[in-house]
Amino acid sequence: MNLPPILAERLANDPLHCIDVGARGGMQDHWRPYAGLMQIDLFEPDPDACAVQAKQAPGNESWFPVALGGATGNGRLHVLQKPSGSSLYPPNPELMFRFGPTTYGTLAKVIDVPLLTLSDFIDRHQRPLPNLIKLDVQGAELDIFKATRDDHLGDLLAIQTEVEFAELYRGQPLFGDLHAHLTQRGFVLFDLLPVRSYRFVGNRSHAYLAQHLNILKNRRDISCRLIAGDAFYLRDPEQVLAAGDATGALKLFLILLLYRFLDEALWLAEAGRDRGLWSATDADGLIALVKAAAPKPGLRQRADWIGRLARKLSRVTGIGRGRKIDYWLDRSWDF
Repeated sequence: MNLPPILAERLANDPLHCIDVGARGGMQDHWRPYAGLMQIDLFEPDPDACAVQAKQAPGNESWFPVALGGATGNGRLHVLQKPSGSSLYPPNPELMFRFGPTTYGTLAKVIDVPLLTLSDFIDRHQRPLPNLIKLDVQGAELDIFKATRDDHLGDLLAIQTEVEFAELYRGQPLFGDLHAHLTQRGFVLFDLLPVRSYRFVGNRSHAYLAQHLNILKNRRDISCRLIAGDAFYLRDPEQVLAAGDATGALKLFLILLLYRFLDEALWLAEAGRDRGLWSATDADGLIALVKAAAPKPGLRQRADWIGRLARKLSRVTGIGRGRKIDYWLDRSWDF
């Protein structure tokens, strides 16, 4: 990948500092294209799984066999049959099995794990302040943020966090609690990837649809309950730009690429040029990088005369016209 010189040079000595909590299985796929511009601290409380990941990790990844939480000390990790669903909160079978299989949510064991607050982790291990945090800790996200000092979030530009809309784990905070806290600390909700579910009967999803309607699953015209999701929060991009820090603005530009906010990245490339943070040549290089990452439009999606003609023909003939789908219900940051 040909990176614009300003991006490669500015982030060579001050990379995008990332924290990945709940990193079992390794780095997220949508981070990988730009991993060379990132320094990543990853957490996996299972010491054996953590050791496997650390052994094969590149030089810019640091693995830590601890769990982050709302206090420093020892925590009780509730390990489910599917380990990726393990949590510091006990599972709530009444809801867990209503909207998920028993093969996922059944409690396998409870183990003691070392627990650190994010602030204590940063201080003890002398780690750089994070610019991007990803949390997948099954209900403990708010506890982590509440225990983190403001000065340790001073460089934080973006948060990717799992959220729940139903109490899948007993006593856990829900989306509204976390959203109120992050908003109060200056973050703006930019995106939400929902996880929706039909009712289960045992390990069978959509059992009632199959029994009574002969419908398999994943019908966009039959609603199902919003259970959880991944929420994405940003510092207000206008405020980041107004700070006048070119490196910080470029880190934000990289985050926008990681999460495919391509229009925001294009705006930032031009706005940074207009503010004098980088040159017109640098802006052209940043815009070229966005173009290289962008999907190709279909005929009816094109903004030029070809697209206008294709849309007109579609209206006249009915060819290619389908029911409008809410795209956000079926998408990912991984491409």
